[in-house]
Amino acid sequence: MYSIEGDKLKIKCGYFFNFLIEVKEIKTISETFNIISSPALSFNRLEILYNKYDTLLISPKDKSRFLEAIKRINPEIKIVLKK
Repeated sequence: MYSIEGDKLKIKCGYFFNFLIEVKEIKTISETFNIISSPALSFNRLEILYNKYDTLLISPKDKSRFLEAIKRINPEIKIVLKK
């Protein structure tokens, strides 16, 4: 489950994966088909680069709405989508 609460992105997946990321700390969101284990439920994923070197893979149901909501909070985020 992914939700935006104020200026934070909350990621919850089961009992083991719980993250709270400041949207202002997100640098890049890029589309990826990486199969690395993560709290993403599909292989059609978004990779979030935040802080200096931290990354996380997610798979929101509606990518465009998710990206719009994130960009409203932090318009400086670089979005990289595959064609």
